[in-house]
Amino acid sequence: MRLVCPGCGFTADLEAFLLDQAAREAVLLALQLPAPLGERILKYIGLFRPAQRSLSWDRVVKLLGELLTPIAECKVERNGRTWSAPLDYWSSALDEILARRDTLVLPLKSHGYLFEIVAGFSNKAEASAERQAENLKQHPAHRSHNPKGGLARAEMPAEFKAMVARMTRKGAPDASE
Repeated sequence: MRLVCPGCGFTADLEAFLLDQAAREAVLLALQLPAPLGERILKYIGLFRPAQRSLSWDRVVKLLGELLTPIAECKVERNGRTWSAPLDYWSSALDEILARRDTLVLPLKSHGYLFEIVAGFSNKAEASAERQAENLKQHPAHRSHNPKGGLARAEMPAEFKAMVARMTRKGAPDASE
């Protein structure tokens, strides 16, 4: 099987790409990443390539290794805090960075920008959940009195209760209706 390096155009058999120990490590790390992120991460790693040189396999191993744990654990550490980071946050963050490629200062030096975007998504989701919790506190009619959770039914208006009571009585309907 012949492969082409997307960075430099080098064409060779797979074995030639894997002769280097660091190249083998990079492939093994890449295979551990979630499949839906594969192509995005390869393009993202390309943003670290210096303009006049190729990206070394050792650098690729380091970059992939730095991504593997946060993605696998679905969390990211930023500014002394751990943020939830589900797979869709990583996907969206990578898409956002790749869409802004022309405005970025390249080559990238670290994953800081990616981690900041992922943490931002988590922060927005957390803020939304807090707003929903506050809304439930401020509007007690919508709050659940059911210990198992869920929304409680709204109180039936008195006129409607009276009408239902009249309709369910035995005998003929009330003439005043």
